[in-house]
Amino acid sequence: MRERIREQEVEHAAAGESLPEIDAVRESALIERAVAEGLLEPRAARNRRFAGMRFSMAAVAVLIVAVAVGLLRYTQPPTEIFRGAQNGTIRLETRDPPALKRRLIEELSAAGVEVSGYERLGHVGIDADLPQPVSPQVRQVLERHHIPVPADGTLIIEIDAPGQP
Repeated sequence: MRERIREQEVEHAAAGESLPEIDAVRESALIERAVAEGLLEPRAARNRRFAGMRFSMAAVAVLIVAVAVGLLRYTQPPTEIFRGAQNGTIRLETRDPPALKRRLIEELSAAGVEVSGYERLGHVGIDADLPQPVSPQVRQVLERHHIPVPADGTLIIEIDAPGQP
């Protein structure tokens, strides 16, 4: 096909004619002829292939974002740190103590525990009486936040911001 186009250019040049730079009718005729001879796919097939390729690229982009978010989550330091237990009170440290208090109250309440929150002397915390034996749902909540299960069922947690005594 390329040879034939070049031959036509030479023929027109020899005849003193110039070919227009862009000839939409000629271009359409050449494409139709190439499709008829099986040299090109029909337009619908090309569009389907391109649409499939766009979908694939979108899927790859979503996958890359998901992996990046996952890596970012696991490379950041934990949002809460278990600082220890003293006289039955468990001490946690987090950047946002009120948010952690609310989350613990919600999660423990959803697991069937009666929980009360408090703010005292610049500390936020929760008090709860855990069922004995401790249910698997309550144990999962405590493990998720790295809180040891109290032996006597009395859960007292104080939550501080980093650097707070």
